[in-house]
Amino acid sequence: MHSSISSSDHDSEATPPPEALARRGRQFRRATVTLIASLVCLLLGAEVVSRYFFPRISQIESRIREDERQVRTIASSSDSQPAVLLAGNSLLLRGLDYPRIRTELAPDARVIRYVIENTEYLDWYYGLRHLFASGARPSMVVLCLNVGQTVSPRTLGDYSARHLFSASDLLPAAHDAGMDATRTSGLILAHWSAFYASRATMRNFVLNKAAPAYAATMHTLADNTRAPLPPDGELIRAARTRLRAIDTLCRQSGVELVLLIPPSLAGHNDLLAAAAEHEQVKFDYPFPAGTLYPDLFRSDGAHLNENGAAIFTHSIARIVRERLAVKNTASPLSHGAEPH
Repeated sequence: MHSSISSSDHDSEATPPPEALARRGRQFRRATVTLIASLVCLLLGAEVVSRYFFPRISQIESRIREDERQVRTIASSSDSQPAVLLAGNSLLLRGLDYPRIRTELAPDARVIRYVIENTEYLDWYYGLRHLFASGARPSMVVLCLNVGQTVSPRTLGDYSARHLFSASDLLPAAHDAGMDATRTSGLILAHWSAFYASRATMRNFVLNKAAPAYAATMHTLADNTRAPLPPDGELIRAARTRLRAIDTLCRQSGVELVLLIPPSLAGHNDLLAAAAEHEQVKFDYPFPAGTLYPDLFRSDGAHLNENGAAIFTHSIARIVRERLAVKNTASPLSHGAEPH
């Protein structure tokens, strides 16, 4: 049996004195505060890099920011020139000689390009709604989409939430894209955080610089994961609904919408032209399938090369010039599909 004296000595050795406990508590609090402060500084640093430094080193990000800045000047421009907004994704980016078309249409019109790669219908429906709500009023919006992009349920997600969507449209856009609660919450966070919205773009930038071959393979795999198109009848019905909605959106804001159907080696875009004609949505389809040779396309078979872009750019300039001439002579605007 232990004596009471030995038991008391053992308890005193097992229990640290109050001063030691207080010191440990202060150390723990300091460590916690330091950790939280470090995380806050790290997040703030990432946000600063995303907002101010990443656009300086990324040509893609710099071009998108410049396009965005130009678009926002439409509302404040006091020039009497009609402003024509050319909107779309990489099909327009690769198929348009931007400096050339601006020169061709000057001084009759001011052409502003707004291109974000991998955007689709929902991105531009809510993107245009945000621009109109912000006061932008171009004379004409020329939206370049193919049939798959027009009926797609997808969006660019976080990047569009930051650059295209208004805060009030985040939930409707998430609903239309069939997003779950997790993706919707990410959409909301991306609207307010440049780092969260651009994290995938920054990762791709690093990957393209560090391992370009691997990055090219990943991009090819991503391009091949698109869902197959629905049957023709279902596709036309979906396209008609989408085109009717975005045309109504533009008309309510007093803006003329022209759907520009890009060249393609496949014939599916003919269905998009049929849907636009059914809905009496203005469209131009200058190069139906089979009218441009395959050697005018890049190796992916979807995007035009430089020679193809020169032809397509000249066609776009002619289309815009003819549309503006009709707009200036007809009041109110006719709502037909001509000229093609």
